[in-house]
Amino acid sequence: MALVSRCAGLSFRFDPMRNIRFKIENHFGMARAYPLSQEAILLCRLSKTKTLLPGDIGTIAALGYQAVNQYGIKIDPKELY
Repeated sequence: MALVSRCAGLSFRFDPMRNIRFKIENHFGMARAYPLSQEAILLCRLSKTKTLLPGDIGTIAALGYQAVNQYGIKIDPKELY
């Protein structure tokens, strides 16, 4: 749900949930989420990992982002590792 604000005749759209894209790949039967978007790369760099960890999804949501796969579907922490 996007919020629309009007100021001096102009309207601005604020999207409270921004998507961060990851690519899901299976290696030896374990699903890994590799960053695709610039924001995803920066978040993985901050956590000093190359892939998204299951516990990071809650932290990403607290920052106002939503972790999605390459098809735009929300990533469930249970499907990783």
